[in-house]
Amino acid sequence: MQRPEENNTTPQPPQEDLIGELLHAWDAADSVGAVGGPGTGGPAAPTGEAVSTTCLAPFTESSSWQFLACGVDSLDLSIGIEWGPDWGVVSGGLERDKQRAAGTLGVLSADGRYIIRPSGKPPSFAWHLEWPEFHLFLGKSETPKGSTPNGLVAINSKALWSLGVRGVVELVRNEITRFGGSVLGFKPSRCDLSADFLIPNDLTLDLLLTHRVPSHLQHSQHLTGNRLETFYQGAKKSPIQLRIYDKGLEVAHEGTKLWFLDVWKVSSLSHVWRVEFQLRRQVLRQFNLDALEDLEQSLGGLWKYLTEEWFSLRVPDDSNTTRRTVLPWWQAVAECGTNFGEMTTLQRSFEGEPADSSWYVSHCSGCLPSFAACEGLSTFEDAAALLFARMNNYWRMRDFPTAVTIKAIRLGAPPPLGVGDDDASGLDSAA
Repeated sequence: MQRPEENNTTPQPPQEDLIGELLHAWDAADSVGAVGGPGTGGPAAPTGEAVSTTCLAPFTESSSWQFLACGVDSLDLSIGIEWGPDWGVVSGGLERDKQRAAGTLGVLSADGRYIIRPSGKPPSFAWHLEWPEFHLFLGKSETPKGSTPNGLVAINSKALWSLGVRGVVELVRNEITRFGGSVLGFKPSRCDLSADFLIPNDLTLDLLLTHRVPSHLQHSQHLTGNRLETFYQGAKKSPIQLRIYDKGLEVAHEGTKLWFLDVWKVSSLSHVWRVEFQLRRQVLRQFNLDALEDLEQSLGGLWKYLTEEWFSLRVPDDSNTTRRTVLPWWQAVAECGTNFGEMTTLQRSFEGEPADSSWYVSHCSGCLPSFAACEGLSTFEDAAALLFARMNNYWRMRDFPTAVTIKAIRLGAPPPLGVGDDDASGLDSAA
């Protein structure tokens, strides 16, 4: 089986493309707390049976599925740490341990509590330490510098399901304290929310494609023969990506997460399906979730937005997608949000993010000297004029509005006016 790309079976360091997001994730002026409580890590009990209606098979009755558990399955946090006068001694010891680990996969600390990895996460984090519950990355700065964090933690799945978010965050805080540091606060950089169901009849690609709303968002899938194993909605690097996949098959194949049998309270891994949303820093900021305590209070609202507004499975019984009948199983998926917390209505803002567009200005401006050198031009005015003329010719033969719409969807921004659900049927292939 090909497992979902972002769903790791062992604690993994954050993706390279998260580092840029993390550099803007810390604001030392914010007050931060820890997250925990019902539905934020451990298994949750179902709130009731799903609604039984007459609908398309295989989800016509609540007996077609069984809710198993839901929770936070992955969490990356940037950390502000104040080290104090002993930082020189501590950082010196970290560097010696790092050199001792060179050429290996990692070596044990002197007290056997953690592993020192041979490399950090350059250029921001010099050291990489691994505990059973999490990976900790540390920078060389004694204190956070402006919006730049000097610490980063990637929490593994088992720790979240067994200890909850609050429990693991306190472990991280305690370990940093043992090193002589003081945690100023945590900020969420990535959060994966998931719900697991026992579905004896399994899910099919045809069911998902013919009932998904919206239907124009980029999707992909992995099949073994004609059997669906993983369905993706949204691009890999989008601020939000949905994964619906055979979690039981993944657990059985990898063999490292058999503890999920206890979470699900089942004796077999067959027909266990997961609905999982991956949220990156960009979208968390759009919901104004800058502090960990903000995320804790908004988990139910996030699930409500994701399962009611961002994606849903509906019977194609009306030309207006908002009036279509929600599949009973997806209604049960949406109702899982009560296990995460109060299902408040969150407001998502796409404004106030100048850093995104300014990056492209900086990038294009940085390319201009190279373009001028290739063309033998020496002034900004000549180079900019020629580049504009070339771009004008390039896009005259291509569909610029469609390209903009696709990029907007991938970036999590509202598509430009003029492209409706029915008008965007060709976006999947174009993407």
